[in-house]
Amino acid sequence: MMRALVFIRERPEEAADIAMKKIPMGSNATRPVVIEGLRRFARALPDGVPGVPTPLGMKNMIEYDVKAPLKIKEDVAPEKFLYLKLASEVKEELERNR
Repeated sequence: MMRALVFIRERPEEAADIAMKKIPMGSNATRPVVIEGLRRFARALPDGVPGVPTPLGMKNMIEYDVKAPLKIKEDVAPEKFLYLKLASEVKEELERNR
């Protein structure tokens, strides 16, 4: 999975082509729209260790993947939906071993 995240970050155009072939997206998903979506997704990942979301990435994920579909109006703490202890431990270990 880490390699896939790095691929998306480093080669969004190629990742978009693969995604459009493998994932049914409907007629509104043009190549430029998919590329821009992947670039936004990649910006939400930290530069160092892929797979550990940034605070902005967590905020966006909660906003669009939790609050919007469930029609939640109030603020929601990331800890309520995300358990990132293992990811944080892996990130710290990877950074120590650099």
